[in-house]
Amino acid sequence: MWPANALTERLRLRWPIIQAPMGIMSTPALAAAVSNAGGLGGLGMWGLSAEDSGRLIAGFRQQSGGGLNVNYPIWPKPLMTPEIVEPMRQFLQARFYANGVGVGVPEPRGVASDVSPEHLSMLLEAKPEVVSFHFGLPEPEIVEAIKSAGIFVLSSATTVAEARLLERRGVDAVIAQGTEAGGHRATFTGIHMAQQSGLFSLLPQVVDAVRVPVIAAGGVADGRTAAAAFMLGASAVQLGTAFLRCEETNMRDAHRAALTDATDSCTVVTDMISGRPARFIRNRLVDELVGSGLNPLPIPAQLSLTMPLGETGDRELTPLFAGQSAALSRHTNAAELVRRLAEETSQRLRAFV
Repeated sequence: MWPANALTERLRLRWPIIQAPMGIMSTPALAAAVSNAGGLGGLGMWGLSAEDSGRLIAGFRQQSGGGLNVNYPIWPKPLMTPEIVEPMRQFLQARFYANGVGVGVPEPRGVASDVSPEHLSMLLEAKPEVVSFHFGLPEPEIVEAIKSAGIFVLSSATTVAEARLLERRGVDAVIAQGTEAGGHRATFTGIHMAQQSGLFSLLPQVVDAVRVPVIAAGGVADGRTAAAAFMLGASAVQLGTAFLRCEETNMRDAHRAALTDATDSCTVVTDMISGRPARFIRNRLVDELVGSGLNPLPIPAQLSLTMPLGETGDRELTPLFAGQSAALSRHTNAAELVRRLAEETSQRLRAFV
């Protein structure tokens, strides 16, 4: 029962509220504020060296004695050919020149993403309470080494089959990611977006399919949506977009402004911004890339070409990660958001007792 369950007891959480570790937008200050308020703060280790990742964790430890979730994406080395790279660079070049962004489109960064030996050594020394993964899991020996150190392991699923596969691979809990979620679709089995479910449908089916705790993600933004997730069997909720508008988040002004004006129908899922399907607020950059007829570079190479356009300060050219409940988000600080979520969720659940 809310708020105590096996997951909160294992991770020593006052509230089963998890801040999504949103890549470069998460900061040690944001994660610390969430954990200090009784939830679980998160940091994204996307594209960082082991040394830089260790510094982020140390920055969190200086501000909080609570739990920390560090997140790694898992993808193979992108395969890029001139036939794909050059048309995309030429297409974006005009936008760079017209908006005064540097000297032009940078060379695409086509690096693999995994838990390297250096990262593994850093994790075993720093021992964050939780390590989570997106797009599946690393090699079994890496997962086993992390678990053997007493670290709790999470990964995201967009289908029941993915949730079962993650359980067989040894995760301690599964994040059920509904289609409402902002950012990247977590699928690692290649299932098409049209076959993925919203959280209201996905969550109870995942809860029934696995024995490990299930964390609900996608469209959770306030006490009403959180209460609904707990009534459907979630052990915790994970919020991303709601935390984007917190003062501690690393956000461009254009992104904050777009979230302020968000509506229920302002987002789309496309692979043209990052090279992998993700949900963004629709803007001119999205429309022009989708309408170009070009193939995107694989992740993270495509994102390395589009993200610099955010330097223009123009919300029409900035990649704007957001979920479908963006209009429910409010400008606040992380501690106040956790407090309000806990209070509103408690009130909603008590109404049904």
